[in-house]
Amino acid sequence: MSDKRNIDTVMDAVDQKWMPHVLAEVNDYDVKVANVEGDFPEHAHADTDEFFLVLAGRLHLELPDRTVTLGPHEVFTVPRGVPHRPRAEEGTRILMFEPRGTVNTGDGNEGAGTTGVRLG
Repeated sequence: MSDKRNIDTVMDAVDQKWMPHVLAEVNDYDVKVANVEGDFPEHAHADTDEFFLVLAGRLHLELPDRTVTLGPHEVFTVPRGVPHRPRAEEGTRILMFEPRGTVNTGDGNEGAGTTGVRLG
């Protein structure tokens, strides 16, 4: 995938919440974007960290020992193996950086989640 893309144009075309779209690829990693709102199931990734960048809105990451709240242009990495439950306010847009094939609902939930929609 080597096409130039505009993040806002891609995200404006996505109606579904919590449905990652692969914006770009870097080596063996996917750069994913998603419009998010409300609660997402608690999950963990045993083999990889999960990087979040908030583009717009506010994202709350509920961790076992605290809640991390991110606003626009703020980043946080959930360490591998740490359970987390994302919760987003209306109008929140995020960018994630993950190894290709990472399921958004975490390990053991492959049938319930997605690795992301690949843009054509």
